[in-house]
Amino acid sequence: SPSYIISTQCAVSCKQALESDFVSKNLHHWIDLIFGYKQRGTEAELAQNTFVHLTYEGEVDIDLLIDENERAATIAQIDNFGQTPSRLDRRPHPQRKLLCVLKDQHVDVNAQSSLAAFTPSFCIVGAPHIMYIRAVGWDTCRVGMSGQANSCVGDICMMKDKVVGVGKSCLLSHSSAKYFRYGSPNNGVSIHASNSSSQLTSSNPREVDQILAVFDNLHSAAISAGRLSLNGAWLVTGCEDSMVKVWSVKNHAKNLQLKATLCGHENGPVTCIDISLTFGIIVTGGKDGKVIEWDLRRLLFLRQLVYKDKEEIKLSSSRASSTRASSSSTVSSKVLSISINDRNGNILSLQESGLCLFDINGNTVAFCNPSSSSGGSIATCAVASNCPEWLDGAVAVTGHVNGDLKLWTIDHLAKSLVLRCVINEKIHSCSITALCLHGRGNMMEDTVLAGDASGKMSMWKTMKLEQFNYQELAIIQTELDAQKGTRKITNMRIRGLKLISAIK
Repeated sequence: SPSYIISTQCAVSCKQALESDFVSKNLHHWIDLIFGYKQRGTEAELAQNTFVHLTYEGEVDIDLLIDENERAATIAQIDNFGQTPSRLDRRPHPQRKLLCVLKDQHVDVNAQSSLAAFTPSFCIVGAPHIMYIRAVGWDTCRVGMSGQANSCVGDICMMKDKVVGVGKSCLLSHSSAKYFRYGSPNNGVSIHASNSSSQLTSSNPREVDQILAVFDNLHSAAISAGRLSLNGAWLVTGCEDSMVKVWSVKNHAKNLQLKATLCGHENGPVTCIDISLTFGIIVTGGKDGKVIEWDLRRLLFLRQLVYKDKEEIKLSSSRASSTRASSSSTVSSKVLSISINDRNGNILSLQESGLCLFDINGNTVAFCNPSSSSGGSIATCAVASNCPEWLDGAVAVTGHVNGDLKLWTIDHLAKSLVLRCVINEKIHSCSITALCLHGRGNMMEDTVLAGDASGKMSMWKTMKLEQFNYQELAIIQTELDAQKGTRKITNMRIRGLKLISAIK
């Protein structure tokens, strides 16, 4: 609804403002007023920061008030005016020092490490306006390829700083050195294990194709899609007959226990699945074009995610033509990829009709057609990053039929995904079939892992300032200085407009 759009834009703007340099520079003044030396006394009077005397700590002891009327009146005043926090400091709070990574073409490594956690996904630490990643290595996928008709990479991740990939109908367990294989005529899955995660990168397929367990007839038809939770405790499978089943993985993957059968898709196979343990949801996509969100804890249907553009939102909010709105907003194109942002619950859906980002409640956050936006290159898969909405980083990465990788940010006013960076170093020359994003600890993602239809796997990392030469650092320094100047001019213009408005 329009009210939701306004509230979302307001929330994003408020978050951006609270994280701005201006707030950081002046935060100590607020601390002085609320917790510091300007809370009471002469300094509080000069700052016009005085309140009803009963609200201050230690001014009244309710237990010593004998008169019931006085006691009730005092409590009522405290309830009405609130209570002033305890004063923590009687001295002025020091101003926060803003860290600067790049100064006079020299990189401050200490400042760089401090700012890494606050830098948007795939942006350069110290120069967040630049998004640039480059290939640092590539390899060929050999695991899970036996008996496979093609060489497509089906799943990819990083284990012990090594890129690990498996075949098209395989799922990697991120928590152990195992992978699950589906799509066989037995309508079930087989679990393969190795002695260590390092063996998953071995060139000898026999070392990584040891069968740990086989589970037959999990579905009434062939399994078409699957997903393991990050902790390896849940397996969700989708079938050619549109059924979705949720399994609990027991005894180190030696036993599967059926928890629920979910019905919602129709007229075709389930094509993609994702799970979020953080938000307790499952999201499935099918050939029928439906994107359905399920409750992982209660194992119930939550909602169907349907893209609505601006005109459809106006129609549905005014209820002028509900029939037209519902029929025109239904997307029937095949769902190619589903990915959940584990930081805020946003859900990324790639369909033949376009790339759409929903929030966890099913509202459309942004939409685009990645094929038309990127010069006609058809998108084949997509993955969501953990970048918060209010940071201007990459919220999605798409892989394309020509091997390109593309990074997307959000334009909240236009409710659209904007192409921010195109990676076309031609490491891949065919369709990208698997993507994974990686970051260290609580840091934003800075690594892209990609696998293609030929079995090639690649690793891409965000550039660091120290990797640029002196001339490039000089250009970046000029851009940073220009940005600071723009901010100052903008602030001056805003104050000027306010002054003119007041005079009028």
